[in-house]
Amino acid sequence: MAWALVAESAASVVIEKLISTPISYVWERIAGRSSMQDEIQRLHQALPRIQTILGIVERGQTVTTKQNDQLDAWLWQLRDAVDQAEDVLDEMEYYKLEKEVQAGDNKVQQGTTLNLKRKFADFANNIFGNEDTLRRLREAVKALDNVAATSETLLQLVSQLYNSDVKRQQEDEIRNARETSSFKTEDTMFGRDTEKERIVEWLTKPTSDEPENASAAVGKVSAFTIVGMGGLGKTTLVQFIYHDEEVRQCFDLVMWVCVSDQFDVTMLTRKILEAAKVRDSLGDKSLNTIQDILKENLISKKFLLVLDDIWNDDKILEWNKLVAPLKFGKKGSKILFTTRMDSVAKRVANVLQCKEEFLKLSGLKKVDFMHLFNTHAFAGVNIDDHGNLKLIGEQIAEKLGGCPLAAKILGGCLNSYMDEKYWTRILNENFLNLQESEDNIRMILRLSYHHLPTSLQICFRYCSIFPKDHLFEKNELINMWTGSGLIKKPIHERRSLEDIGKEYLNHLARKSLFDIKIIQYGSDCEQHYVMHDLLHDLAQLVSSGECLGIEDDGSRDIPETIRHLYVRSVPVNKVNPVNRVNPLMISHLKNLRTLVIHSNKDYDVVVSNEVLKELKSLRYLRVVTADYFEFPDEVCKLIHLRYLSLRLVRGNEIFIVPQSVCRLYHLEVMKLQTNIFKKKLLDIPSDKMEKIPWIGKLTSLQELGKFRVREECGYRIDQLKNLQNLRKLGIWGLENVRSPEEAADANLIEKRNLDKLSLIWSTNRSGGPEVDEQVLDNLEPHTNLKGLVMEGYPGVRSPHWMTGTSFSNIRSIKLSNCKRWEDLPTLGQLPLLKFLKLRRMPAVKKLWCSRSVGGCAFPSLEKLELKSMRNLESFEGEHMFPLLNKLEINSCPSLKGLPALPLTLTQLFIAKAGLTSLPMMQQDCSNGQGRASCLSSHPALYRVIIWECPSLTSLDGFMLQQQCFPALKRLSIVECENLRHLPEKFFQKLPSLEDLLIRKCPNLTLVSNDFSLLEESLPVLTARLFLDIYGCASMTSLPLAEVCPRLSQLVIRNCEKLFPIAQILDNSRMRRARRAFTVATTIRPH
Repeated sequence: MAWALVAESAASVVIEKLISTPISYVWERIAGRSSMQDEIQRLHQALPRIQTILGIVERGQTVTTKQNDQLDAWLWQLRDAVDQAEDVLDEMEYYKLEKEVQAGDNKVQQGTTLNLKRKFADFANNIFGNEDTLRRLREAVKALDNVAATSETLLQLVSQLYNSDVKRQQEDEIRNARETSSFKTEDTMFGRDTEKERIVEWLTKPTSDEPENASAAVGKVSAFTIVGMGGLGKTTLVQFIYHDEEVRQCFDLVMWVCVSDQFDVTMLTRKILEAAKVRDSLGDKSLNTIQDILKENLISKKFLLVLDDIWNDDKILEWNKLVAPLKFGKKGSKILFTTRMDSVAKRVANVLQCKEEFLKLSGLKKVDFMHLFNTHAFAGVNIDDHGNLKLIGEQIAEKLGGCPLAAKILGGCLNSYMDEKYWTRILNENFLNLQESEDNIRMILRLSYHHLPTSLQICFRYCSIFPKDHLFEKNELINMWTGSGLIKKPIHERRSLEDIGKEYLNHLARKSLFDIKIIQYGSDCEQHYVMHDLLHDLAQLVSSGECLGIEDDGSRDIPETIRHLYVRSVPVNKVNPVNRVNPLMISHLKNLRTLVIHSNKDYDVVVSNEVLKELKSLRYLRVVTADYFEFPDEVCKLIHLRYLSLRLVRGNEIFIVPQSVCRLYHLEVMKLQTNIFKKKLLDIPSDKMEKIPWIGKLTSLQELGKFRVREECGYRIDQLKNLQNLRKLGIWGLENVRSPEEAADANLIEKRNLDKLSLIWSTNRSGGPEVDEQVLDNLEPHTNLKGLVMEGYPGVRSPHWMTGTSFSNIRSIKLSNCKRWEDLPTLGQLPLLKFLKLRRMPAVKKLWCSRSVGGCAFPSLEKLELKSMRNLESFEGEHMFPLLNKLEINSCPSLKGLPALPLTLTQLFIAKAGLTSLPMMQQDCSNGQGRASCLSSHPALYRVIIWECPSLTSLDGFMLQQQCFPALKRLSIVECENLRHLPEKFFQKLPSLEDLLIRKCPNLTLVSNDFSLLEESLPVLTARLFLDIYGCASMTSLPLAEVCPRLSQLVIRNCEKLFPIAQILDNSRMRRARRAFTVATTIRPH
């Protein structure tokens, strides 16, 4: 349906730009010779009508097919005209940027309207000598004028549809279909026993015996929220819980109210009173009156209220009004919510002032889902008589993502035609295109879509071009939206497009239209977004004619209306060569804004100059190629381009970047990557970047990972002066900045969008450090900076901006190879700092961490790394890093002690340090730790590695302090030559231990050979313990008799004083457990 493709906001932004004050002045200068004045005036008058039509249409208010066809044609005409006008406006902006660059004056000019008009007058005189631009401008205005000419007639038609009895009937039918009740619609519930048990347990658990106080109702009513996308069975689950006798016996009153999308407090309060069977005549009584009635009916009762199908999470005042009388229920009263939005759980917890309790439903497990699917697909027949259909049904069910609604609807559809051909056709179809099943499935799934603002609808549709199960990285997806022009920035909007994009993505995830998936990359985790398969089908359905994703073995029919296209090649052995994608097939897409090409390793889809020269409206170009190809020259002529990414799947060849790339004045992000693997991704390689002079001409650039300063003209640091949109910047070769004044020309302090900054010195300049210290002073970033990397700084002192409040928003700091830097700034006072790495800082002898205003040092720090700090002697401070979860100390041989560590710590790595004892764990979590609090009385440590600490003699101070380390799974102690013994009751403190590695600790002995004591403590060990002991010459015994029933593997090497292995293997208890583990032994003298 084309009516879903035009956004009122997008059209309004473009048209308003055309008739805005400075542009109108341009019209005045050219309209006389182009006959556009009347058209502009008519367009101005028609804009309100166009906005009204789009506003009605975007709410889905259309009816008959014939009328829809008429409306579709008009909307496509409007879409083409809007895009055409936007291209011309963008072209005008391009030439303005070009003029400023060529004049050497890129400054953002501000001033009076008169100055702004003068600027545009000069601009008009400059560009409208170009007849092509003038011709396109005329065509764009005329096209919009033609659309506007019919807007009045169309408005009357749409208004009639909106006000018609038919429309009201249709809306009533939808609303009635959405209305739920407490009565079960299913006799059996499949696969939700675990979820039901959890919620029933929550509903029936007794509350603490505290005195009742009707006037102070806060906290007496608790809430539980069930979250999940449409069709997962939230209502069905609650219906079964609602009728559970065990549940009903716990409450004096049970009520069910369907909320739906009409969050009207008065109406909902009336519904609650009706559900409570209040007999009072409510008539048209005020909200205050009916809430008093509700309060009086609840004040002495313990109630259960189900509020089904919540769609609102942001009207805080309305929420407070709704729950105000509910808070007067008897202690133990509970409210059960169902919703598609994760955020509702937090909202209800806040307004009820109770604990946030929620359950997020996912698809059914395969066994349960097949049982449900077969119940509907084979209803009334014997499934064993239809073995062939059963196999096809299993394949169909796999495509439904565990969605119970889809299983019931599609299963019922299949049950009507027990025919193998019909079932096979359904298997090969997009389910949402099936007439037989589309009504119910569409109605449920499209509700989520239709409740989105139109600005979010287009972002949702856009994702349909990618394959199912595609993982979207957050920043990459936002770059796609902004680069493709999907996000329009209103004239008076102060936020950046990227910030708006982040808000959009959070909104879509909150509405359950994206699932969040955590992907592990080595020791790091990254958050990705993925669409449920049925939602992907929906996105494809509502984006028909606008967005398309194709593969080599798919359809070759590409409508010329397509704006966003994804092309993916498949392996050679899976497709007939005649079906291969020919890039020339997309050259007719004159309105294409997005082109993503993803080649397979053994077949490339190459984008040639011949194709690119036809795609003049392109904003976003991303090509993943199997083999190296030359940088297409035509790329540098795509004047609307915002995002450019070229990536090699294999090989290490470097793209040769022509200097003409600097003519892409709208370009925001450019990535040339030599290897698909994440750890080897390179934005434009530094040796190639050095060959591009005048990079400062790309005034729209947002990422510049490596800019190397050189002394030649065109490569100096002043090239950064006017790159005001940068979000990521790396400056290399700072030794080539000739003076502090030249450093100030980079204008970093004015780059308010800059999030990440790297300052790199490659070598030391001749002379002392004073010049570099002053250079660094003048490289002060804006206070919005969140991440700083500094390497090779040759100065002795800290820059002044790192010691003041201007640095208070920083989240991440890495300082490396700064060999003269002696006194670091008081980093412990930074309130938001989460990650701190200090490497190769030989002049630093002491880290002193004074407390911040909140009462502790490093109040937000999560990860701390100190590496190759050979002269660091002490690390002092109290009440430090209450949120720390990872600490790594490596190659700090002079370091004798560490401050106490918080119980939040999960990983501890200490290697090549001069510690004589391990740090203590903090016991007092209440003093001086700001917003942190102890969540547990035990440490969260799960991994500890102690490596090559020659001064360490005991672990007692660290381990005896705690009664237990319940989470510790991996412990390694290696090359601690003076370690004498393990703590008493060592194994008893480690109930979850899975891997214990002890190597090259020649003086280590067991603390006790008392087998009875060990036998008492060892049963708490897990059954998967791996024990590896190597090179412990002083160890004379091992409690194998007690340990072996719990072992999975035992390795003993170079421990000549241990009991003879023969005696161990002859042990009767060992024989009984022998099959449970493996033994590898090598006992020989050192």
